[in-house]
Amino acid sequence: MKVRGGTAGVVGGSIAGCAAAIALERLGCEVTVFERSSGALRDRGSGIAIPRALRDRLAHAGYLPSDYPGCDRSTRHWVHADGSDSGRLIWSQPSAATMCNWGVLWRSLRERISGTGYLDDSPVVGVRDEEDGATLTFQDGGHRRFQLVVGADGYRSTVGSMLHPNTVPTYAGYLMWRGNFPESRLQDRRLLDRMDAADAWMTVCFPGGHGLVYPIPDFDGKTDRGKRRINWVIYAAQPAGLNFDKPVSIPPGGVSARLHQHYRELVERYFPPLCRGLFDSPHEEISIQPVYDRIVDCYARNRVLLIGDAGSVSRPHTASGATKALQDALQIEALGARSEGWPSLLASYDEERTRFARSLVELGRRMGRDQVQQTPPWPSMTAQDMDLWTKATLDGETHYFYGNAVTSRPGTGPAC
Repeated sequence: MKVRGGTAGVVGGSIAGCAAAIALERLGCEVTVFERSSGALRDRGSGIAIPRALRDRLAHAGYLPSDYPGCDRSTRHWVHADGSDSGRLIWSQPSAATMCNWGVLWRSLRERISGTGYLDDSPVVGVRDEEDGATLTFQDGGHRRFQLVVGADGYRSTVGSMLHPNTVPTYAGYLMWRGNFPESRLQDRRLLDRMDAADAWMTVCFPGGHGLVYPIPDFDGKTDRGKRRINWVIYAAQPAGLNFDKPVSIPPGGVSARLHQHYRELVERYFPPLCRGLFDSPHEEISIQPVYDRIVDCYARNRVLLIGDAGSVSRPHTASGATKALQDALQIEALGARSEGWPSLLASYDEERTRFARSLVELGRRMGRDQVQQTPPWPSMTAQDMDLWTKATLDGETHYFYGNAVTSRPGTGPAC
């Protein structure tokens, strides 16, 4: 290792922060992670997807245990309501991914941070960068100086705001409803059984949006049938009269009766009957995430760097929030093996991650355009149409969700 030692302060203790801490500890740093919440992260159960190759790389490198639990899927079924119980299967698209429970992934990373270097209930309110270090200011008025500071505090990042005070997330004009529930609640599992048999996850298409659903491990990591959780997401335009220009989200328990009714109407109107039970969470368990994105022009300055959504923010269609953060952390460690010192490492990291993140944001915008804002005529779409449509969206890029091939299976038979 060429970059060795020093002190590092990581602002934010979620997936991005834990991964960054592991990478920096491997470079010999004395790392302290500052998380603003008080132990609540372990209870998050939202579903996220990561590429299988990344999962395997993280396990091989020791970021994750070799038996890390995930629900592997190899195919994506695109369906739309056609009056039948399960809808018409438009396309079976090659789409390999590992479906994860956010809380299980976080705990797996958190367990690998050594000693007492993780501090809950430690909100950072300011950062001052200098040529050879950076100083953090805390809510209680205290200060601590480090040789390196990492902003891992998400899309409303305090550290990111210091580097980019005039760059804020931009609202895309539509919402993402989301929920998850124990598989044991599912009263009619015929569609889920078909998905399992086909090793598939599912997209339900409708005018102006779509829904996604797939199984994830439960909080205890179990992936056996009947012991998983069902994770669902619905993208659609916001109801009239709302304003989400300022970055915000609505947590479980905070969704208004009006918004909940809007979600119920979407499901009843556009989802085939057998699909509806897979998107059925109690009112108090549903959250809403307005969709934002942001491009920043640098990921590092002096002795401060950004990781994950503290930098550029891509729309959730790219399924890259956790993925990008994990890749950022691996890149920090890899650069440390060949950089002569922190200035060299940060310069290389800045160039590589800024360019990659910009490309990802632009891809997310195209996905949002084609899957929500300007949806195609789903009833007339064929498998060949879908293949050409997704390739046009990718526009020469690659993405693990879109393993399109000439031999894509035609959409025939019952959905899933």
